[in-house]
Amino acid sequence: MSGRFCMKRRETSDAAMGCSEPLRRYPRTQRSWQTELRASPSRRLASSKSGSWPMPGRLCLALAADLSTDSAFAQVSLNLLGCERGIGGVPAKLLVVDDEPRTAELTAELLRRAGYSVDVANSGTEALERIRSVSPDLMLLDYEMPDMEAPEVLDTLRSGGDRIPFPVIILTGARHSPGDQVVGIERGAADFIVKGTDRQVVLARVRGALRERASAPGAVARGRLHVDAARGEARLGDRTLKLERRPLLMLQLLANRSGEVVPRSELLDQVWGSSYKGFEHSLEQAVHQIRRELREPKWIETFRGIGYKLVVQA
Repeated sequence: MSGRFCMKRRETSDAAMGCSEPLRRYPRTQRSWQTELRASPSRRLASSKSGSWPMPGRLCLALAADLSTDSAFAQVSLNLLGCERGIGGVPAKLLVVDDEPRTAELTAELLRRAGYSVDVANSGTEALERIRSVSPDLMLLDYEMPDMEAPEVLDTLRSGGDRIPFPVIILTGARHSPGDQVVGIERGAADFIVKGTDRQVVLARVRGALRERASAPGAVARGRLHVDAARGEARLGDRTLKLERRPLLMLQLLANRSGEVVPRSELLDQVWGSSYKGFEHSLEQAVHQIRRELREPKWIETFRGIGYKLVVQA
């Protein structure tokens, strides 16, 4: 058995995506699980369902992958975790990007069992190639990779000033700083997840990002200004506005409330999903980008310390 439980190259965490507790705390129990499961996977599954064989916390996905030497064992191991099965309808297409193949596959397996269609890439360069062929609905992107870090991938997706056409959730190690988050958000990331986060939280974050994309408010027209965040489009007359995802959502929110002062806190909550003051610079950058694209600086009025108002003029 490999002693490497999905350890990230530059991190000391025991847990990969979905692991709830460090395995090193239970070396004896870990060996008993391995012995029992190899001897009789089906008996172990029955014991688990009846509750006759207690486990300390959850047996994490990392253990399932490292111990598995055949598909039957891997299947039973994942069943023990209670992973969600497929859902009805056409599954959303997700792209998982991580330079550690095992970590990427564990994350992908978790998402597949929740009903999603998942592709995997092991570098930033490969991710950009997959995006062209797969057109994902959402991407989970490792922050640190040898060829390209997450901000570089986001910059490439935004090349030419275009917005990122789908939500990107960045996967970080436990040692990431608030500054990393601010950089990622400013480059267009939708969310951050620390590796080792409980799998249910991971799935909830993914569902939330997809739901936000699907439930973007309908198109709004104010004079010459037309904004449709759901389709990623904004126009002023015949001219297309090149806006990233968050400035586009912000413009649509301001357009829906045209003539009304929209508080900064509400903009942060609705567009960034948090009123964290560290995102205020991102808010100001979004306003700057909107003004630059509109070429009508007087259309957005600033109420210092309060918020912003969109005034569409003929």
